[in-house]
Amino acid sequence: MQRLTTSPDGHFIQYADGSPFFYLADTVWMLFGKLTEPEARKLFADRATKGFTVIQAVVFRDLFVPNTPNVAGVRPFVDEQALLAARMNPAWTDRVALITGVAAEYGLVIGLLPTWGDKWTSHSNSAGPVIYNQETAHRYGRFLSDALGECGNVIWLMGGDSPIRTREHVETVRAMAAGIRAGASGDRLMSFHPTGGASSAAFHSEDWLDIHGLQSGHGHLNSPNYRVIEALYENSPPKPVMDVEANYEWMPVGIGRQNGIRSDRRAFFSAYDVRRSYYRSVLAGAAGFTYGCEPIRQVYRAGDRCHAWDGDGIKTWEQGLDALGSSQLDLLKQALLERDYFTRIPAQDALIGACGRDNEDPVAHISVARCAEGHYLMVYVPVRRHLHLDTSLVSSSRLAVSVYNPDTCALTASWLMDNAGHLEYIPACEPDTFMIIEGAAIPGH
Repeated sequence: MQRLTTSPDGHFIQYADGSPFFYLADTVWMLFGKLTEPEARKLFADRATKGFTVIQAVVFRDLFVPNTPNVAGVRPFVDEQALLAARMNPAWTDRVALITGVAAEYGLVIGLLPTWGDKWTSHSNSAGPVIYNQETAHRYGRFLSDALGECGNVIWLMGGDSPIRTREHVETVRAMAAGIRAGASGDRLMSFHPTGGASSAAFHSEDWLDIHGLQSGHGHLNSPNYRVIEALYENSPPKPVMDVEANYEWMPVGIGRQNGIRSDRRAFFSAYDVRRSYYRSVLAGAAGFTYGCEPIRQVYRAGDRCHAWDGDGIKTWEQGLDALGSSQLDLLKQALLERDYFTRIPAQDALIGACGRDNEDPVAHISVARCAEGHYLMVYVPVRRHLHLDTSLVSSSRLAVSVYNPDTCALTASWLMDNAGHLEYIPACEPDTFMIIEGAAIPGH
């Protein structure tokens, strides 16, 4: 697999030969601990077929008990003394390298967290204990970087879904990143996985941070993640930005806040919630997006203890492979890759009049992107409403309009029209609509 880098303008990810790489990830945090190799292959094959390009996982994570063994009985640390000294078991990293190599067979990159945040802060949602400080974090980062030196299909994700509250936390994250940079994997791209509602903005000027990460999370519906994307997109120097943890399909809204409510009366995040987070963040300027399905993110099997909520109504990870949202994301990815990829810019100014003025509600917020060279507009409409678009931003006298249902990924309407400088339209389908308005070939030219 070719090495990945950032694009010359700083907003995108690309292969070494200059071709575009769209970061479309699934979340499988417990990949290395809970899946056998045949099971990992089953998951990789399914996700690759559906257009995913990345699997996000953590080298090791103890959900309930420190130093939890993997399915083969191997522990991350050989004993408690090694755990407290933060000296990882080489047999564990051998397996991480093996499964990462298997992912490469399917054309997949691993978005890899070195550790969950419970190992550098007590304010986390996993078992602990805290074992990393500046010294041990640097040593571990270097060890891990060398252990995975042959794995070219890695993007490092620092952090681990935990709040940074002290200077020591900051320095520990920096030290681990520096350790990775000093090792054999030091040339891989690096991002940051923050706690819910936060981003990597505080690290913007850090040399180790190549890609901004934010987590819109699972606390509520209609997350306006596009606002954070828009703000980070404008930072200087520019860096790619992505929502690396958005609403997980099949997770209860608010996670544990619905414990005690019967599963048939609970609100769970749906494929529609995923689509809103996905389309609106990407059209706001993101270089990719991370999907998640609740049983897959924790690799839940029947009879397992459920993490973070009571588990009433949870399905298995294998059932999660068929969750609808995972099959609905490739439409936008392909639409982007089939057109001028590196010229895409946010274009909220394409909304005319009341359509633009009345666009602050996160339930109904319309997102628009356009080609900086005037070749297309892309529009996502989360709820059925009147659209008024400035088509003078498309530099063609004839327009081809394509309307898609993001739920079915079907083309529902298309037509050619003269470019009068604006277009008014009310989508026919509910609840959401994706539109592409682009220059049409003119007969005789």
